[in-house]
Amino acid sequence: MITWSPQPGPQTALVTCPVEDILYGGARGGGKTDGFLGKWLQRSTKYGGHSKGLFVRRSMPELDEVIARSHEIYLPIGALYRAQKSTWIMPNGALLRLRSLERDADAGKYQGHSYTDVYIDEAGNFPTPDPIDKLQATLRNPYGIPASFNLSANPGGPGHEWIKKRYIDAAPKGMQLICDANTGDERIYIPSRLEDNELLLSNDPKYINRLKKSGPPWLVQAWLMGDWNATPEGGLIKVRWFQRYSTPPAEFLRVIQSWDTAYKPEEINDPSVCTTWGETRRGWYLLDVFRDKLEYPRLKRAAASLYLAWNPQAVLIEDKGSGTSLIQELREGVNAGHKKIHVPVIPCDPKGVNKIDRLVEVSSLFEAGLVHLPEAAPWLINYELELTIFPLAGNDDQVDSTSQFLKWAHEHRANFSFASTGNTRAGIEAYGENPHSIDEDKGYGVVRGRNDFRGY
Repeated sequence: MITWSPQPGPQTALVTCPVEDILYGGARGGGKTDGFLGKWLQRSTKYGGHSKGLFVRRSMPELDEVIARSHEIYLPIGALYRAQKSTWIMPNGALLRLRSLERDADAGKYQGHSYTDVYIDEAGNFPTPDPIDKLQATLRNPYGIPASFNLSANPGGPGHEWIKKRYIDAAPKGMQLICDANTGDERIYIPSRLEDNELLLSNDPKYINRLKKSGPPWLVQAWLMGDWNATPEGGLIKVRWFQRYSTPPAEFLRVIQSWDTAYKPEEINDPSVCTTWGETRRGWYLLDVFRDKLEYPRLKRAAASLYLAWNPQAVLIEDKGSGTSLIQELREGVNAGHKKIHVPVIPCDPKGVNKIDRLVEVSSLFEAGLVHLPEAAPWLINYELELTIFPLAGNDDQVDSTSQFLKWAHEHRANFSFASTGNTRAGIEAYGENPHSIDEDKGYGVVRGRNDFRGY
């Protein structure tokens, strides 16, 4: 029974290409996931029960659509799906494991595994190639089956820079063998555009119009055409500047929340955002990002709920629009059981400084390795994307919340160590080595007591 066959063009090139290391895709809607599932079906049929495949996406929720589509392709031919292990057993005994790789360090768990096929779907969601390179080392088998290592990606993701350098720059139009001058490894880029996916266009003719509304013009151009050069060479903040943590420190000098609020929840407005940060001597750890389009009553409830959840020592709110009202109401207190808790709100005034200059002012803190992001979080990819393509991002609410926090925290914090140099330096108006001997108008004094400080 034939349950899948490649569409003419890039999909056919993908399943017939003899090169081991392949980047497939470029445009959104180019049939990348389907191509990978179909390629495994054809290779496992050809090479038999000794075939063993690994299909990876960044997070488990991203695998939902892959699992649903794999059922449509594999069940009719008699394959068995073991849901608890997220594994397909093909009729001839070949195995395909569907896995997530939320933390880069998790790639190390596969070092003892042996695979004939590896498929990294949406590889652009990986900021660095390190975990992907580790998975490539699992390609080995004693049965003479040619190894197959496959990546798919769209322009504009957190991994845009390294993917472009490795697979695109040497042969921008693709379909040309690339030989690595250092290792001698061969790889190839097989470009796929939306127009190549005739099934999608015929079954969902409005997809293009929806795609055009989903981002700024340059990014839509990149998605539609698979144009890696349509993406800016890099925004103000570079992915490589972020530090990563698998688990946050057990204790923080203080926890701070930073709000960027919007007026209305319509699509034309930015969402309201709250970033929650933990401060240590080695910099700041982003612990949580809340982002939603909210009418004011829901905004107030969300702010109260987040305060009670994290118990921060200060809540920074830009003093304009809905933020002004939120400042007043939070100062009156939030209900916690049978008592009312007064929130330590600090109004922030940007003093007319535009959004770009605000981020530029704190960009050196990123470059110095003082900003730590988790290796995995539901909100991480969207946060990285907005920070690294700003000012050309469709939204800037997470940027505003972040720059507001970093400016205030840098001006009112203890000494810290730069990750890039190891040197210890005091922040602007720092309060010294002892966090408990603090002037009332700086650091903990303003957080725990007076709330009349304006951060910007």
